Amino acid sequence: MERAWAIANRFVLATIALSLAGCDLLASTIVPGIPHEEAMGTSQAAIAPEPVVLPIAAESAPVPPSPTPDSFREAVNRATSAVAIGQSAQSKADWQLAASRWQQAIGLMEQVPSSSPNHAQAQTKAQEYKQHLTAAQNRATGSIVSAAALAPAPKPVLPAGLAAQIPIQGRQGGTPIVAVTLQGSSGAQTFPMLFDTGATGTLITAEMAQAVGVIVVGTIQARIADGSVVSLPVGYVNAVELGGLRREQVIVAIGGSHGLLGQDVYGDYGIAIGSHQINLHQ
Repeated sequence: MERAWAIANRFVLATIALSLAGCDLLASTIVPGIPHEEAMGTSQAAIAPEPVVLPIAAESAPVPPSPTPDSFREAVNRATSAVAIGQSAQSKADWQLAASRWQQAIGLMEQVPSSSPNHAQAQTKAQEYKQHLTAAQNRATGSIVSAAALAPAPKPVLPAGLAAQIPIQGRQGGTPIVAVTLQGSSGAQTFPMLFDTGATGTLITAEMAQAVGVIVVGTIQARIADGSVVSLPVGYVNAVELGGLRREQVIVAIGGSHGLLGQDVYGDYGIAIGSHQINLHQ
C-alpha cells in the first residue's frame, strides 16, 4: 500500500513538472521526498522538452561594389562644356570657368584605368586637352598664346551696313560654294565649303578636321538629307573666317564628303545671295 502511494505521488509530481516545462523551471526543480539524482533522471528521461530549433539567419548576399564611374565619358562631357563656355566667352571670368572645365576633363582622363579599352585614347586626349587648358588660361589672364594663333586677321574695309562680302567660287546643285578658313590647334587652312542656308550647324570632313587639328570632344545625333539619324563626332575650331567675317570657338560636326557652313556662323545677319557674291547685312 505504501509502495502504491509513492508511485501515485510520483505520477502527480511528474504531471506538475510537465506543466512547468514551458517555463524553463524543470531542470532546476527538486521534487520533495525524492533524491535529487532520481528526480533529475525522471525529468531528463521522461519529461525533457523537445529541443527548440532556432532559425539560423541566412547569410546575406555579398553587396556588389559600387560601379566604377565612367571617367572617360565624364571627361568628354566636361570638355564639351568647356568648348561651349569658350564659344560664348566674353570676359576673363568666362575663360576661367572654361579653364576649370578643361582641368577637370584632364584629371578625369588621367583617371581612366589601364584595364579600360579607352585608356590609350584617354592618354592622348589628356595631352590634347592640356593645350586647350593653356589657351583658356592665357585668355583668362589676358596673355597672348601666339600671335599667329590668336590674333585675328585685319578685317577688310566693308561698305556701311555689311558684315561680310563673300565671293562665290562655284555652285553644287544650286548651293553656293565659298572659301572658308578654319583655324585649329595645328594651324589654319582654307577649304571650299557649301553655304547652305538650310543648315543649322557647321559640318566639316574628317580630312579637314585632321588638317587643322580639330579635337573631338563628343558625339551628336544629326538628321541627314534622307531623314535618317546618324551619330557624328563633334569638335571645335578656334576660328572660322570668310569674306571678312570671323567667328571664334565654333563647334563643328565631323563627317560626310563635303564641308557645310551652317547658320551658327552667319545666322545673325541678313543674307543676300547674288550671282557672284553673298552679302551679310548687319
